[in-house]
Amino acid sequence: MANAPSSVLGIIIVLGVLIFVHEGGHFLVAKLFRVRVLVFSLGFGKRLFGFHRGGTDYRVSAIPLGGYVRMAGDTPEDGRTGAPDEFLSKPKWQRFLILVAGPFMNLLIAVTFVAGLNISGMPSFPLQPKIGELVPNKPAVRAGLKPGDVIVAIDGEPMKDFDDVKLVVSTHAGTPLHVDYVRDGQRRSTTLTPVAEQGEFGLIGIAGFYPFYEPVIGVSPGSPAARGGLRNGDRILASNAKPIVQLTDLKPMFATGAPVALMVERGGQRLNLTVPAAKPDPDDSLRGIGLPVEFKKLAVGPAVNQAFDENVKMARVSFMTIGRLFRGEGSVKELSGPVAIAKISGAAVRLGFKPLISLMAMISLQLGIMNLLPIPVLDGGHIMILLIEGVVGHDLSLRVKERIQQVGFAALATLMLVVIYNDVITNVLRRG
Repeated sequence: MANAPSSVLGIIIVLGVLIFVHEGGHFLVAKLFRVRVLVFSLGFGKRLFGFHRGGTDYRVSAIPLGGYVRMAGDTPEDGRTGAPDEFLSKPKWQRFLILVAGPFMNLLIAVTFVAGLNISGMPSFPLQPKIGELVPNKPAVRAGLKPGDVIVAIDGEPMKDFDDVKLVVSTHAGTPLHVDYVRDGQRRSTTLTPVAEQGEFGLIGIAGFYPFYEPVIGVSPGSPAARGGLRNGDRILASNAKPIVQLTDLKPMFATGAPVALMVERGGQRLNLTVPAAKPDPDDSLRGIGLPVEFKKLAVGPAVNQAFDENVKMARVSFMTIGRLFRGEGSVKELSGPVAIAKISGAAVRLGFKPLISLMAMISLQLGIMNLLPIPVLDGGHIMILLIEGVVGHDLSLRVKERIQQVGFAALATLMLVVIYNDVITNVLRRG
């Protein structure tokens, strides 16, 4: 409950901005083709205030979650008069561009936001796709994977870092994955089937492995580690005379709070240092020792290229998830509802501006993809009807269009009800 205000603020900012931008895309292209726009609203529900200009009611409405655009004659049953400035009076190619403009704006925002973060610089903790630890009796153990294995591809998709591995595994609960890995210089393969487990924000796939943390460290200023002489970039070779293979090997030595003797490598030299005693802190178990942070700023060109590549990668994962749902391999419990989105958005708000922008980029991409799906009621459904009419050479009858819309609305409404039900059960009732 303490985080409720930030969660409410977060979902208003995230969904409000992204849906408004989506509708803004429809509005701008409709105006470009001289379609009469009756209403352009910021928010939904009761009109609070606004103004009229050029035949359009520009308004602010009571529910601040996005907005909507209403065009003259945008559906056959909407009192169409046949006037040349009505939506359905325009050529099919113009209607197509008006419809696709909304999702396009979401995709553009996704790339632009990520590019902006790349230009301004974001801290990162690069981890190679190497297994450090395994959880007993979990899928990774059953698949025969071992610490030290380097995962190079999953279902043919190259894995450049551990984040790639985590993304694919978390979105494929219950789905067998073909994993290619390298052990002792030899490439091998196995089948890994992540299990579904409840995460902080919903159901996710779990493999039961943790990344390998190189014992090359970052040091927090003013921490016991810093007072002991450790520096960023030091490689820890031994602790209390015991060899250190990965950073997690240090935890038992620091658990008691006693001084810890370390042998480190720095600039080709070996140094013996001591981290002074400190009271055990669950939030800082290694007394200021952590992962080295990379902070890179990219020029505009490379920033845009990387942003495009990142969004293509996320889009592939999204389409794989959609495919799993249609094949019956996935569950709607894996989809995030409004409560989960509010919690995630609130967490991003509390972390700061850049994490919030990063989240908005990710959700904007999902909105763009979802709205392009050929589902009646969504933009993609209207585009599908336009394409069918273009192929058959004539407009479908009003009766056929009405039936398509009714079926699409019923299916979408059912899906939304199931998602919201699971969302409330998981994020409200079970957490009391």
